Amino acid sequence: MSLSALLTAALGTTVLPAAAQAAPHEPRAPKVERVSVAADGTEGDGPSRTASITGDGRYVAFWSDAESLTPDPYQGPYDYGHVRDLKTGDVTRIKNSMGAPSISDDGRYAAHTGWGSHGINVFLTDLSTGQIKQIDGRGFKYSASSPDISADGRYIAYDLQPQHPGDPQRVEVYDRETGTREVVSDGPPDSARDMVDPSISADGRYVAYEDKGTTQIWLRDRTTGGLTRIDDGTPSTLAQVSGNGRTVAMNGANGAYVRDLRTGKVQHFAQGRAQALSPDGRRFVYGVHGDGRSDIRLRHLPSGHETTIGHGGASPGAIAGKGRGIVYSSEDPDIVPGDTNGDSDVFVRHTH
Repeated sequence: MSLSALLTAALGTTVLPAAAQAAPHEPRAPKVERVSVAADGTEGDGPSRTASITGDGRYVAFWSDAESLTPDPYQGPYDYGHVRDLKTGDVTRIKNSMGAPSISDDGRYAAHTGWGSHGINVFLTDLSTGQIKQIDGRGFKYSASSPDISADGRYIAYDLQPQHPGDPQRVEVYDRETGTREVVSDGPPDSARDMVDPSISADGRYVAYEDKGTTQIWLRDRTTGGLTRIDDGTPSTLAQVSGNGRTVAMNGANGAYVRDLRTGKVQHFAQGRAQALSPDGRRFVYGVHGDGRSDIRLRHLPSGHETTIGHGGASPGAIAGKGRGIVYSSEDPDIVPGDTNGDSDVFVRHTH
């Protein structure tokens, strides 16, 4: 009897072939799930895009022209905002929502634009009660847009267009708990420059925004009142401030760039287009165009490691905490089985 056989008999164990013992661990391939489907899996009968995901990776908010995602009667023509609970599969359509909503981390509050009595205004919908409230709080002929909600759902930043068409837009923050509003943008009172497109940190302390006239990017610290210019000196547009308020992603004349406000370090991505930051500011999604389409790339900023997520586009808020999920939209029909609607859909790539 061979030595191997004697040991097996004596010890009562199974001796595996050498090849099986040495087999390396192979990491599981990331799971990709289509978000823009009804709870029963029915495909959307219209395009879906512009998605964001909560920090815990449970809720996804997105824009969709599809009428088939919920059983609710379609009241249109501007019920475009949707929220999907990835845990239960439930999809909620937000009434009078003209764009993709910005939602709190618990999935309860959704800030969105909609038709007011005389124009476009910003509203806050409580998804647990269905209550809708206009929050820009101004009178006749005022309008507002570009809402962004803090993670705890207390603060909503937006840009306000005053009553007189010649007056510049300004950025305000609404406090849901106190019902008060605070102007956070800065500019000469006689200037026609517009302050637009705010991005707010998770706790509502930091608000980044664009000066559309000078193409500069500014960051307001609402606790200290401090105002800091954060662009690289070239005409820039804002993508997002991270949830912790430490990192800002922007697009400038030389491509995308990310600035660490604590260290001052700047990382440039030539030919790239900044799209989203993770809540901790350590992960960055940007697009690179080539061969007639755009690749979506996820970069771990401290290490430089990159992963190609897919083809299509991503939006601010596209990365869940620690990068555990990435949401994006794509027209590719082969990402998941059964995609036959011929439209752009929203997907989530689970990385953990």
